Amino acid sequence: MINRVVAGWINYYGRFYKSLLISFLANQINPHLVRWAMRKFKHLHRSPAKARKRIAQIATQYRGMFVHWRHGALPTGSTTGAV
Repeated sequence: MINRVVAGWINYYGRFYKSLLISFLANQINPHLVRWAMRKFKHLHRSPAKARKRIAQIATQYRGMFVHWRHGALPTGSTTGAV
């Protein structure tokens, strides 16, 4: 649901300040995904570090899942190598 909106932001604002936009998206959307995972999964409820680690693992395995991940706004702890 958010991919279309974020793709629009990247297409529009990325023409001028793409590096600034990517860092902004990484700092805004990725923590939101961590909070979502903490609400969604009981075993991550009280541990933001575990949730961040799990989101980073997902980003490493499925780099194309979110538009901002495709453009390099990967969460902290993810590796950029091919899996």
